[in-house]
Amino acid sequence: MRYFIGFLIAIGLIVLLFVIILKSFGHSTPQKQIDLASYASSNAIVQLTIDGPVTADQNHQQVQISVGQTETTFQILQGYQGMVATNKTFANNEASYSAFLQALAVAGFTDGNKVNIPDKEGYCAAGERYTFELIQTGSDIENYWTTSCGGGTYKGNASQTLALFEAQVPNYSNLASNLQF
Repeated sequence: MRYFIGFLIAIGLIVLLFVIILKSFGHSTPQKQIDLASYASSNAIVQLTIDGPVTADQNHQQVQISVGQTETTFQILQGYQGMVATNKTFANNEASYSAFLQALAVAGFTDGNKVNIPDKEGYCAAGERYTFELIQTGSDIENYWTTSCGGGTYKGNASQTLALFEAQVPNYSNLASNLQF
């Protein structure tokens, strides 16, 4: 009986050793954190999309704020097809854009999980879904989301990030006053 217990312990140690070795090979190099400030003199834009509650197409709205080196765009999109109902463009400059990018970096704009959940539309159906993107030449460099209900892939400070985007739009509260969410 003593030999049998010793044999089981030896087998257990061998299995444990294999698990440890295999785990050491599975570690990938952590992804490099993006330096947002380095995009201040580029054609990259940062974009916030606020998707309102799931409602009838006629009542559904989204807000999209895009900030780049030369301009900031505020849009209200109507319906699920995203028809532009309101479109305002404001001048911007590199110094302002750089300060904004640095503030976003402090708010954790590039903090998130690189997990793609194929259909975020169903999440927080009665609330709002927020998408945070860094886009250059039409391609996403970063794309994270969260909701007013919590969850999602964004791990930065959502309320601070939302406030920063809203502050980039002159008279944001007046422009957004007709929103149904």
